[in-house]
Amino acid sequence: MRPLSITRFEQLYLGSTAIGMINLIGSWSRLTAAGGPMVMLGLAIGVGLGGLMVLAFWYLIARRASNIAKWVLVVLTVLGLISTVTRGGRFVELGMFYTVLLVLTNLTQIVAIAFLFRRDAAEWLRSRGQVGVIDVTTFN
Repeated sequence: MRPLSITRFEQLYLGSTAIGMINLIGSWSRLTAAGGPMVMLGLAIGVGLGGLMVLAFWYLIARRASNIAKWVLVVLTVLGLISTVTRGGRFVELGMFYTVLLVLTNLTQIVAIAFLFRRDAAEWLRSRGQVGVIDVTTFN
């Protein structure tokens, strides 16, 4: 059985993804305004690959108990936050809606990842999901 912290990670991580998608849809015209068809194509490819990555991390961490995927997600999140901070002026140009939802997305993802470091989640990930599993052969 999955621990509560893993369930909370799952809810918040997928929630942060939903907020990010709402932000992307709501800001699409501003994001593509400066570029032409190649910018739109690049964004579409980025959204597709990003969506696949999100689903892969969600599955590997919350369903397959991959501690390695947890650490890769942590590193990528830190790199993403550094990128966001260094490009902060660009986000303000995209408007208050985009900036507020971007901050909310990042904060929600940070809280989600923090749940992976709680004791129950850490033990579950270290054991590859075997903590709390009952060995029925014991009763034979």
